[in-house]
Amino acid sequence: MMNQPASAPMVLAEGTEFARGVRTGKVYRVAPNGCEVLWHEWLNLETGEVVRAIADFIPAEVIGREVSRGHLRILKLPETMVHGGQVPGKSVPTQVELERASHRECYILAAQQLIDDEKLQARRVDFVRHYLVILGLGTKLANKRADRTSGGSKCGTTVQNRRPPECGETIFRWWSKWAAGSRILQMDGFRNCGRKVGDRYTDEEDEFYGNVIRMRLHEERPPISSIVESVQAAVREENLRRSALPIPETVMQVPGYDWIWMMIARLAPVDHKVRTRGMAVAYRDLHTLGLGLQVTRVLERVELDEYTVDLMVFMRMLEIDTKLTPEERRALGLDGTPQRLILSAAIDVFSGAIVGLQIARAGSVEVTLRTIEMIYLDKQPIADAVGARREWPMHGQPQTLALDRSNINMSDIVYLRLSHAGITNLAVPAGKPFLKPWIEQFFRTVGSLFLTHFSGRTFSDVVRRGENDPAARATVTLDEFLKWLTRWIVDTYHTRKPDTIGRKSPLQTWTEAVASSPPLVRTDQKMLRKAFGSLHSRKVCRDGVTVEGLRYYHEEIARWFLSETERDLEVVWWDKKIGAIEVGLPDGRWVTAECVDPKWADASYDDLIRQRLADKEAALFGQADRDRAIVDLDIEMNKKAALRGLIPVPPSAEELEKRTREFSRYMASPDRTPDVYGDVFDNEVPPFIPDQPASAPVPTPHASHDPASTDTGDIME
Repeated sequence: MMNQPASAPMVLAEGTEFARGVRTGKVYRVAPNGCEVLWHEWLNLETGEVVRAIADFIPAEVIGREVSRGHLRILKLPETMVHGGQVPGKSVPTQVELERASHRECYILAAQQLIDDEKLQARRVDFVRHYLVILGLGTKLANKRADRTSGGSKCGTTVQNRRPPECGETIFRWWSKWAAGSRILQMDGFRNCGRKVGDRYTDEEDEFYGNVIRMRLHEERPPISSIVESVQAAVREENLRRSALPIPETVMQVPGYDWIWMMIARLAPVDHKVRTRGMAVAYRDLHTLGLGLQVTRVLERVELDEYTVDLMVFMRMLEIDTKLTPEERRALGLDGTPQRLILSAAIDVFSGAIVGLQIARAGSVEVTLRTIEMIYLDKQPIADAVGARREWPMHGQPQTLALDRSNINMSDIVYLRLSHAGITNLAVPAGKPFLKPWIEQFFRTVGSLFLTHFSGRTFSDVVRRGENDPAARATVTLDEFLKWLTRWIVDTYHTRKPDTIGRKSPLQTWTEAVASSPPLVRTDQKMLRKAFGSLHSRKVCRDGVTVEGLRYYHEEIARWFLSETERDLEVVWWDKKIGAIEVGLPDGRWVTAECVDPKWADASYDDLIRQRLADKEAALFGQADRDRAIVDLDIEMNKKAALRGLIPVPPSAEELEKRTREFSRYMASPDRTPDVYGDVFDNEVPPFIPDQPASAPVPTPHASHDPASTDTGDIME
């Protein structure tokens, strides 16, 4: 038995009526991969259940298979379709609309009473002239109606205060419509305004619209206009069917774009957010949260991130520019031009306190390491330097450090340094700020509460910036910015209570927490040097290893110098503690070399710089006197050397002959071979030999080193 060929996909034209079993339907829209159909309402004779009309989508493959098997029968083609019109229905006024009409009627009746009393003429200008009289009489009538409705003024009774008309023209317009309409109750047209909320559509209509919308919501994410077209087409088809019934039914309203958009947002909020804002923003705003971060002590979790400061700052430090070398100024970018800065900060999650802070022109591994290093260090000297009134006691050993997965933070250097420091590296995905909410909130606070005090802001986008030129409006230098940022953190941010119920300021939280559970303070300088020190290569010599002009010594280094030929060693030097260094021997061992000068045992690189500046100033002491003395000495000795010309001390004949032979020892000539084997001349000068015939050989004063050689050479002329 041969297999039957597969049915070809098929689509039906719009307006085609068909039947499948006992149920009929109609195609109201054709899609590339199928048809959108409207199944008509039908009665189940077995159960007596009336099945409502519903929209559906039939793929082209299903249509082709059902037609080929005879299960789907065509009842009417679109050419014979009868078009009908939409019959809008009239709605009954609501209670709120009736109350508004009654309130309006009070002022209409007040105007009519004045007209009957011949105190007012039926002209607009007269209504404007007597506006206050009409307003007072109408308000009195409205209050009486309100009292009758509420049963009298009682304590706790809700009073509905409605706004009176604003001018006489409004009252005249109300009265004219009331008089021209056989004095029936005048309804306003508020129900026709906006139509964004309320019961504009019935529950049955919303259910019908929702069926079509759910059918069209799929992974291909069709545009809203396409869904609107499908809903409107389905509604029109259903209205045609209802109008053609023997007893016509109430037709449905055709919804607009805004209503379909609102229903999509209500039925599929995630899909709606993805359409409007993109996947990243939708995930950020709609992802669900649990209990959040649960920490029990300070420095249990520290979050670190970088932030581009929205401020143009002059790269100039007026107070220390004179103390920096040109190379240091170039390395720091202190060229005086206005630039934006990178703020690298670390925050303690438990207290909300800032435990690390660095400023740089661009992010780098060095900036990240210096920020982590600052967590360990006492920051009170920095607070004192800027004149802060509060203390900055936050420092210690962090347990977990939350970093994003940037190229810098994922480098081997950062991983190695964090492992040396004993810190758990918690790498969170980049572009997910809600995974590091504390540091992100701090950066938002800096932008909204701190940077607004300065001119020269760049803003986050061109729309907010407008025509502002941040470079031209820059006013603050780098040292001023560092000073005020540090003071703002210490005196303002650390003392400000957050909005969270039950939380105190970061300074209060830290003080209370460390009183019961103080953080771990690292005293192992060897570990800190390996974690935050810089790696250099130095040549070992007899007096040890020299770094920044300081000599470091260890017995293992001396033993290696005597027994091995390898002289270049790796050195780890930490600028915060320069009293010792870690020296790596080529065989893999590391030793701690102490500085030979004990006064640098607990000093830092800053102390060394200050000492060098003091030495430089000391070296300049008496410089003018020393220069004057040296110049006078040179002039005096030159004068005395000139007096030597008065003493007859010409060289003797023997000395002149000896010097002549010394300086012409290697001189070659066509008839002379230079003496290249003689080591030194004899102290004695050979005797003078008178002129002899050219054929007579003259013995040379130095014999040849070659015994077989018979050439005795020439004598000096």
